[in-house]
Amino acid sequence: MKSFKKTTAWMVTAVFAVLLFAACEKPVEGYPDYDASKPIVCESFYPTGGPIATKVILTGSNFGNNADAVSVFFNQKQAPVIGASGDHLLVLAPKLPGENVVIKVKIGDQEATFDGYFDYKIQTNVTTICGGDANATSNPTGTISLSEAQFASEMNQCISVDSRKNIYFEIDTHDSEFYRYCANEEADQLKLIDELGIFLTVPVNVYDDVHDRVYHIQANIGNNEYWYYDPDNDWVAMNKGEISWDNTEFSPGGMASWAARRTAAMCPADGKFYTRSYGGYLIRFDPETALGENLTQVYGGVGIGSTSGSTWGMVFDANDPNILYFTVDEMNRIYKLDFTALTCTTFCGGTAGYFDGPINQAQFSNPHQMCRDSEGNLYVADTGNHCIRKINMKTGYVSTVAGLPQQAGYVNGTGEVAKFNSPCGLAIDNEDVLYVGDSNNHAIRRVAVE
Repeated sequence: MKSFKKTTAWMVTAVFAVLLFAACEKPVEGYPDYDASKPIVCESFYPTGGPIATKVILTGSNFGNNADAVSVFFNQKQAPVIGASGDHLLVLAPKLPGENVVIKVKIGDQEATFDGYFDYKIQTNVTTICGGDANATSNPTGTISLSEAQFASEMNQCISVDSRKNIYFEIDTHDSEFYRYCANEEADQLKLIDELGIFLTVPVNVYDDVHDRVYHIQANIGNNEYWYYDPDNDWVAMNKGEISWDNTEFSPGGMASWAARRTAAMCPADGKFYTRSYGGYLIRFDPETALGENLTQVYGGVGIGSTSGSTWGMVFDANDPNILYFTVDEMNRIYKLDFTALTCTTFCGGTAGYFDGPINQAQFSNPHQMCRDSEGNLYVADTGNHCIRKINMKTGYVSTVAGLPQQAGYVNGTGEVAKFNSPCGLAIDNEDVLYVGDSNNHAIRRVAVE
């Protein structure tokens, strides 16, 4: 009986939706105008839950017959209004409205809310942008379509994405040079934008989210060239310079010196790049003046976070530019550096393993690149666990966004079935779509959380 009732309700919903869509295409007589002298009445909505773009029928009175004059909000997110028929509205559930979703209708100076919560269903979908054939024998050159692009090398470096959704990444050709690519889904294009000769170093790309620029730096602490790419001028190198350091004592020597800097983060407060080199040295440089500073002693001396390990992920706090979060792979931790208090403490992690839960209990394995969404939450490429993790900065809870924990593989699909193989790079665009450098699958993957 319950199944019959549910089926009948959906049939009614579908029929009514068709009628409302038809009503939007041309004026239909019989629907009353909105009356500003009367209150808006919100009675019920159906269905009571669903994912993004779910068609939701709102029932009440005095909604009017002009969909353009009605605003509907799911919490703070505005929903598209498809149709209005006096006592009904047809709307689409917006993307990620949050928890405990309250639906509000606003017309003119009036507004009213529905009782009860809309149960928004978060869905995650993983696809491949390019690559995926780990048996490929050559790397692309020139400009080709994304479907043609396969790579003979791992995607084991940090990646970046700019406001145009250009995805920048490097691969080691294993022939004394790195290739730097730009991939763009909308253009269906992969382009080789730079061929970088190497000698005891690794090229690194970092995103300046303050000025929307992707910069080139080097991992080798002895190589201090930098520039950014101009996508309007065939990715020509701009603002070339060489960092001049006030104190170059920030290397433990040996192998670590030429693979010390794996990433950097642009501080929105001072317009400078901050980076932690291998062994726990904290340094920063100004890309406008080329002046670099060794801050290690100011913030506690050698061992910022630890005296070993590389930092692949650095992200400034969304609400406080004096707080910097960074990963240390060998320590399986994410640290919190407070520039005001001059302290560096463990934010989460510490014991190698996998565990979702409160930040003081969560476990990671060899965490790499991090990024931050529009809500201020942190995402982590949990390389050793083969998955993408989320740190909710409001609730302090760590969860798994995509990938089967501790199960390496290559599968596209929903977040519950998708598989990665040692994901290293992680970047996010201005619509909160995640991009993953899936190292051992030789692929750039896309994770849409909706």
